[in-house]
Amino acid sequence: MPSTLTNVAIENAPDNAIGFDVNHPISSAQAKAAFKSGFLFCIRYVPRLELNIEPVGDPDITFNEANRILDSGLALFLVQHVSNPGWSANGIKGARFGKNAAIYANECGFPRGVNIFLDLEEVSSASSPSQIEDFCNEWFDALSISGYEPGVYVGSKNGLNAAQLFSGTKFAHYWHAASQADPPTPRPTDRGYQVFQPLHLTSTQFGKLNHVSLIDKIGLGGTHPAFEIDLKVGSEVIEDVDLDFTITDKKGGNVKWIRRV
Repeated sequence: MPSTLTNVAIENAPDNAIGFDVNHPISSAQAKAAFKSGFLFCIRYVPRLELNIEPVGDPDITFNEANRILDSGLALFLVQHVSNPGWSANGIKGARFGKNAAIYANECGFPRGVNIFLDLEEVSSASSPSQIEDFCNEWFDALSISGYEPGVYVGSKNGLNAAQLFSGTKFAHYWHAASQADPPTPRPTDRGYQVFQPLHLTSTQFGKLNHVSLIDKIGLGGTHPAFEIDLKVGSEVIEDVDLDFTITDKKGGNVKWIRRV
C-alpha cells in the first residue's frame, strides 16, 4: 500500500504568492531557508512513463521529499516531465501519461484534489492542433478519473492558439511559461492563467523576499532574473530553479496546492 501524506490540507493559492519549480530534489535545509526567506510554495516533478520502463530518478519527487518540503512550511503541487523536444501528440499518449502521473502521485501519498500539471511544450510541428487537443483532453480525463485536479503548463512550441487552448481543452488551471511569444494571450472571455513563470520578478515581487540572491545563469540581463537561475536563500543555494507567482484567474479560479496544517 502506498504511504499517505498526513496532516495536509488542499488550499486555493492566494494572489501573488511567490514560489519556485525545480527539477531535482531539495533538502530540508533548503526548503526551510526558502520558506523563511518569503517563498510560499514549491513545484516538483512526477514521471510520465511507467516505472518498469523508467525507474524513479533524481528529478522525481518522492514521499520523503514531499514530507521534507511540507514540514518546512512550503505549499506543494506537481508537474509532469515533458518528452524530448519534437515529440508527437496523440490521444493514446495523453491517456498513458495522465494515468502514470496519477499513479505516481498516489504512490507518493498526494491526496486527491491537488493540482498536477501537464507540461505542454516543444511539440512536433507535424502534430496538428486537433491531435494536441486530443492529447491534452485524454491526459485530463486519465488524471481526473483518479481524483486529481488537472492543469496545463503552456510553454514554447505548444502548438495551440488561444481558442484551441482555452476552449478546445478541458483544463481550468493554466500556467504561463517564461516565454514572451508562445503561450497564447487569453481572449477577453477566456479565464486566463493562474501561475506565471516570469523572465524577471518585478521590484514589488522581489521586495517580498528576504536574504535572497538571484544568480543569473543565462545572461537575461536586467534586475531580478527569475528563469533558470541559482537561488541563494540565507546560507543555502538551490541550483537551476525557475520562479513563479500565482494569481486568481478571470473566472475566480486558483491553483490548488497542499500545505501541512
